[in-house]
Amino acid sequence: MSDEREGWPRARLHIEKLVPGGAGLARDDDGVIFVAGVAAGDVVDVEVRGGAGGTRRGAVLSIVTPSAERVALDCDVGERCGGCDWLHLSPEARATWKQALAKDTLRRIGRYSDDAIDGVLQPLRSPPLDRRLWGRRRVRVVVGSAHEATFAEHGSHVRVAAGACGALHPQLAAVVSRLAEARLPVGTEVRLAVDDRDVVVAAVTHRGAGAALANAGLVAGVVVAGVEGSAMSAENVAVHGDPLLRGEISAGRFAAVSDAATFSQATRHGGDAIIDEVVRGVFAIDGDGQVLELFSGAGHLTLPLAAGGRRVVAVEADGRAVAHSRTNAALVRGTIEPHTRFINGRFKAEDVGADDAAVVVIDPPRAGVVDGARVFAALPGRGLVMVSCDPATGARDLRLAEAAGYRLTRLATIDAFPRTHHLEWVATLQRSDAHS
Repeated sequence: MSDEREGWPRARLHIEKLVPGGAGLARDDDGVIFVAGVAAGDVVDVEVRGGAGGTRRGAVLSIVTPSAERVALDCDVGERCGGCDWLHLSPEARATWKQALAKDTLRRIGRYSDDAIDGVLQPLRSPPLDRRLWGRRRVRVVVGSAHEATFAEHGSHVRVAAGACGALHPQLAAVVSRLAEARLPVGTEVRLAVDDRDVVVAAVTHRGAGAALANAGLVAGVVVAGVEGSAMSAENVAVHGDPLLRGEISAGRFAAVSDAATFSQATRHGGDAIIDEVVRGVFAIDGDGQVLELFSGAGHLTLPLAAGGRRVVAVEADGRAVAHSRTNAALVRGTIEPHTRFINGRFKAEDVGADDAAVVVIDPPRAGVVDGARVFAALPGRGLVMVSCDPATGARDLRLAEAAGYRLTRLATIDAFPRTHHLEWVATLQRSDAHS
């Protein structure tokens, strides 16, 4: 790693707690040290890296006294792979700390009081036992030197062979473990996804890799999107075989199509829980008014909202996703199609009839709502339902929304990725100055 050098000081530390981002927090005479891969209560010997006024991080040399929250790893590369950073914690500890991290983020970044948090925060929605429901149905790998699938090492660009990954849906894991059979060029990035039929499809960015992967017979189809680094759209897509997932974009609730190049929730449990909470929030704010949906993707939330009788204006910048949305509306003609309007672009209130909306639904990327202060001030309606996959940006957006006149009434946390520190949440906010 780039920050390794001879002579870093060593220290024995007690891990006080886990903090947003998943690391542990410890202290010495010079202040705070963040340590990855630890549990609260661990006593560890570390090499302390950084300093001179910057953030200090401890690289674990040995665990002197393990915490009672630790469990044995069930993965051969678990100590190196960056995919499952809380694999060493018991399920009970993970659940406890995820809820604690949600509270900490709301307090520090959202600036909510403890009383306000206790009044809105719901119990963590924990994953089911069935790996087909909590395991990842989408994964991104890079082809290694032996043509095998690899993941990134924690905190590094070093690659780790994926092997038999226990974090994936079983059918997806089987394809990942056999990827070397395709003999793809070293460095090729491959996106893989699986649906309820156990059909695995792929997406790559180079036509040659797409043909090679399709010819290997490991997947049902491949979409080549974003060719040679160009922007992904419906116009620059090549197809091998049948690259369509069926049902996956809607968490199995509709016969909707998507592909491995189109974003969707990576676990069935997470997608299901988000749909439930968003639909609940929309109907709690307004029983039958129009919904303005921003970052609508290929219809994950559009479809269940429209099927419930809501008129939806769905806005999405990704042309490939919008094309899927329109196909999906036609697949369920008579239920959804009359209730939806799809806009390929970015939110502009004057362009989409936003003043008619009673509720706004926002499911932004990890970076959250760009220029949130302006966006929240411009939104119409009686309330807002907002999904977040990053508590830090989610809490920031909640603070900005409150400054624009919204009030947080419910926050549902979802453990969509149980072997990691990652947390999803759905926030329901209402406003007193509605102008719809």
